[in-house]
Amino acid sequence: MGHLMGIEYCQEHVLEVAKNIALAVHKAPQITGKTDVDVEIIWGEDLEPIIEVMGPVAQVMRYVKWDYETIKSCYEKGENPVVVAVGARTARSNLGWDCGACGFDTCKEFNKYAKENRGGGQLGGPSCNWKALDFAIACDWACAAAWQYRVDNRVMGSLGFALNALGFMPHMDAKIGLALGPPRDMVYYSREEMHKSMTYEMDKQDMLNCVPNLFTAFPGGGTPMYKNKDEWWAPPEFMGMAYSPEVMEVMQQVLFEQVPEIVVKHADKIEARYKDKDK
Repeated sequence: MGHLMGIEYCQEHVLEVAKNIALAVHKAPQITGKTDVDVEIIWGEDLEPIIEVMGPVAQVMRYVKWDYETIKSCYEKGENPVVVAVGARTARSNLGWDCGACGFDTCKEFNKYAKENRGGGQLGGPSCNWKALDFAIACDWACAAAWQYRVDNRVMGSLGFALNALGFMPHMDAKIGLALGPPRDMVYYSREEMHKSMTYEMDKQDMLNCVPNLFTAFPGGGTPMYKNKDEWWAPPEFMGMAYSPEVMEVMQQVLFEQVPEIVVKHADKIEARYKDKDK
């Protein structure tokens, strides 16, 4: 005989679901069959550095603030979310297809450039397009696996940024985070925490830079495109909602001063995990 309290059992179950998601990522079908993928499961106090890094970025990027407020609030209330970190090696091509999709005539040229010009951010870059597709498929399978267990989930580029900045999964080029739980309905879509901490009296620039307008385009880098003519791609017409010099200055300060300070504070502890693993 035994006795399980409902909410406590739900929290444990989210962690078990994360393990099934890890299996789904590795089992996901690939176009190339040659893309290395990996998964890490992060929860509890190990979420604190991630939340901390997202904090200053949230002050200058509205969509990051939505993610930050939700995860931080859940964590502080004891509704511990679980993050499934998904990574892939995309900055090298071992295909020999010479398809040109990356912008280079041959895989050899791409590899030479990628080796000398490694990018940053959660997508690493430059990337082999076929391996980037394999990475996307793995992320899709992660989300599908979560929903098979009716666990709320959302892939977040903001988590990918934090994972990359802090040095999680150093052997992977592209990284993104799938937030799971807590056991409440539509946690990452209704954004209860966002409604409490923010109002809809936002300035026009923030609103237009963060969400697609009438679903006419993906927001991408924050300048959504209007598809208002047959050949909308030539030349592309943007809405002209550029960030002001003052806002850009604040962003630079956050990304190159505040975030590195936080990263340095946690770097040794995170790095040690991977050193121990390699022994």
